[in-house]
Amino acid sequence: MSQRLRFQSAALVAAFWVAASIGAIADSHVRIVRLSSIEGDVQIDRGSGEGLQRAILNTPIVEGTRLVTGENGLAEVEFENESALRLTGGSEVKFSDLLLSDSGTKINQFRVDKGLVYLETAKGNDVYRVKVGDTSLLVHRDSLIRLSATPAQVQVAVFKGDVQLENQAEPVSVHKKETLTVDAQDPSKYAIAKGTEIERFDAWNKERDDYRETYAANEGYGGPNLGYGLQDLNYYGNFFYAGGYGYVWQPYGFAGSLVNWNPYCNGAWMFYPGLGYTWASAYPWGWLPYHYGSWAYINNTGWAWVPGRYNGRWYANNFVTAPRITRAPAGWAVPTAPALLGGASAPRTVTVGTVSPGGTVIPGGRIPPNFASVVPGRAAGFADPVRGSAALGRGGIFAVPTNSMASPRGGMQGHVFAPPMRGIGVAGPEIGGFHEGGRSTGGMSMGHGGMGTSMGHGGMGGSGGHSSGGGGHK
Repeated sequence: MSQRLRFQSAALVAAFWVAASIGAIADSHVRIVRLSSIEGDVQIDRGSGEGLQRAILNTPIVEGTRLVTGENGLAEVEFENESALRLTGGSEVKFSDLLLSDSGTKINQFRVDKGLVYLETAKGNDVYRVKVGDTSLLVHRDSLIRLSATPAQVQVAVFKGDVQLENQAEPVSVHKKETLTVDAQDPSKYAIAKGTEIERFDAWNKERDDYRETYAANEGYGGPNLGYGLQDLNYYGNFFYAGGYGYVWQPYGFAGSLVNWNPYCNGAWMFYPGLGYTWASAYPWGWLPYHYGSWAYINNTGWAWVPGRYNGRWYANNFVTAPRITRAPAGWAVPTAPALLGGASAPRTVTVGTVSPGGTVIPGGRIPPNFASVVPGRAAGFADPVRGSAALGRGGIFAVPTNSMASPRGGMQGHVFAPPMRGIGVAGPEIGGFHEGGRSTGGMSMGHGGMGTSMGHGGMGGSGGHSSGGGGHK
């Protein structure tokens, strides 16, 4: 590792530890969350002086970041506790505050300038506040809301939990299955009505949430038990035990050719004020493996991600901006960030490889589901599942949506993502098995129920992927 990179990494780590130690006496603004999903036209302003730019999947979101979606754009931002803010077409949001309080509570404040967004908050003590002009809303834990903002009014539909309208003469609470309407020019003028209307993006929001719930848990197969971004690792790859390393992870695909792959061949170096350059991976699973733990080159198996210590909230205070390599093959150079030249001519975003905004696909691995296909009025179908599967000589890996998916009211009988494998003895790393020293062993279930009945016609690995989970849909 170059002396410059060591200095930058050391300075960043020191800054994080100083911020953590100051937490006992003051709030810390050093928090980083992730842009977890992009579909269509999405732009981002990171506060680096470049203004709005095309957004790239897995871009770090820091305080002051602004997201803007085009009319066909959809985006999701995921927080450390698996809460999510989802933007539909024609929306604009600024992350006003991403704080860590002196008590350890995370405080999240967003400003919605226009459009329609969904906010789903997890259980816990984190604080979520949404502002639209002079209207301020406190969204309580374990809640799900849909907020639309126009020049005339702010409307909030509460599907789960509670919302408090702030800065009123008396406390105003909005409960489950109620809708709040506020005059955008005068927040003291408001009304609360029973019931919630159906919106065309409700099915998309639910499909994103079902994907997270189905794949977020890692039950009994080593590796971390929970973590934001873990759902993507469980969907696009799996953990296996490697001698000397413990449980490590590899993406599906390649069929042994990870030996010839470079984990840092596709992505972008992005500049952030106060942080310098950080790496954004273009792979759909590229959040955790590039900011936590390290990569190691394991003989006969190739590159694998090593989570490191993962007891409890294993990722806390361990975010890294530069690549961390535990072991590399002979002659392999560690990737380094661009030089900080200073001045207006300094590059602020430097791409590496062919970066696709919505995520680069590994040949032989899973094709990312087209979540937007469940939105009425958008182009239906998946991200080329037929041609992609045929090229691999195996059946489709997506559940087939029924007509009811096109209607937010319809009970969805299928998903645009493949259900997790439920049995054992299914060979092949790309369909639920895992490599151990080049040997393929039994498949494993990385998800947890909660899917209802899902039909994966064509199945994974050519078999009819029928999954009957408990729980169903909320």
